[in-house]
Amino acid sequence: MRRIHVLALLLLLVLVVAILAAVKLDIFSSPSAPEDPDLFQSGVEPVPEPDIHTITLTAVGGLYPHLAVLNENCSGGEDYDFWPPFEFIAPYFQKADIAMLTLETMQAGPEIALWGVSGYTGHMVGSILTFNAPIELSQALKKAGINLYSFANNHCMDRGVKGLHATLENVRNLGFHTTGAYLDQEEREAVDIVEINGIKVAFVAYTYWTNGIDIPAGEEYAANMIPNYPDPKFREISPVIADIKKARASGADLVAVIPHWGEQYVDYPFEEQREAARAMAAAGADMIIGGHPKLVQPCEWIDLVEDDGSTRSVPVIYSLGNFYTDQHYPSCSTDLVEYGMLLNLELSKDMDSGRAWVSNVDYDIHWCYREWRHRMLVLSEVFEEGPEKFNLNQSQLERLEKKYRENVEIIERYGFTDNRPSYMKR
Repeated sequence: MRRIHVLALLLLLVLVVAILAAVKLDIFSSPSAPEDPDLFQSGVEPVPEPDIHTITLTAVGGLYPHLAVLNENCSGGEDYDFWPPFEFIAPYFQKADIAMLTLETMQAGPEIALWGVSGYTGHMVGSILTFNAPIELSQALKKAGINLYSFANNHCMDRGVKGLHATLENVRNLGFHTTGAYLDQEEREAVDIVEINGIKVAFVAYTYWTNGIDIPAGEEYAANMIPNYPDPKFREISPVIADIKKARASGADLVAVIPHWGEQYVDYPFEEQREAARAMAAAGADMIIGGHPKLVQPCEWIDLVEDDGSTRSVPVIYSLGNFYTDQHYPSCSTDLVEYGMLLNLELSKDMDSGRAWVSNVDYDIHWCYREWRHRMLVLSEVFEEGPEKFNLNQSQLERLEKKYRENVEIIERYGFTDNRPSYMKR
């Protein structure tokens, strides 16, 4: 009997020791302790994840609707419906935070006249090529997702300062941001900034000319034009440089320059434009998105070493090409006027340090399908979905494949994709 008692006591003792060991182990095995014992012993805190915000910017080129475009979208009397041309391309704009184009037509209404020309126009009247479209055009573009217009272009004076002011008021009432043209000197002195998701993007837009329609003395604020105009080579850009620096000083995280420059119907920039781009980048431009030549042109990167030793990489798009127009071959010397670049930029900011940069770039090619109510089609989607959805036959599809390659070859002439910064997504 005594042996049984001793055995029971031994078993009880073993159980108590086991419980104490388990309790001790639990006390010294906190789940919050770092997995790396070296980190724990040295007292080094884990590095917190950076707070990176991103937004996207999508850009296309010049929109100037010719008379044929206005007529086919007139549904009777004074009613217009411009939605069908944008129904396929709209999703690409709608998913962007900022979606921009250069509006090369007025939206001034039919009453305002310049040099005896009034009404809705998209053609030569006398010796003047003049554009003024119904406001339903901007209503359709807003529905499609466009939310920023650049007005610094050679058609911004097509209805004079009065027509430009009416246009600005009309499109702003629809919710558009605008840059490059202004209602008064106070607006002109302010910096054009769009802030989304904590990222402030400033826009600096200038044109090389206004087609010989001079801005009246005392109203020079109305549109940004470089000195010594007309100069498509942008050789004198001191106001542009000043505005870039002012945007930086005002607190902009990133600065986008939108130059309306270059020679029409050629697929390369002047060397002077490349020099101007380098000067703008050195002054603080983070992206340069140009237009006017009617065709896409080569794109390139400008890499600058900052004061802290880091490298800032600036994408330069010399020309996005046309967007929505009636230009076509053989009325123009090349059928490449029917195509343009759909540019996509990802913009990022480290919310802790304040550093901001262009974090990714890609692009596609769009085509204006003139025979199908000038519908804007994104060619990669056409190739993926097949021709039937887009009212195309096999012969047209093969032609589009060829033109896609031609446009990409032009864009890549300076090694745009191959020379992307190493941190960008591949």
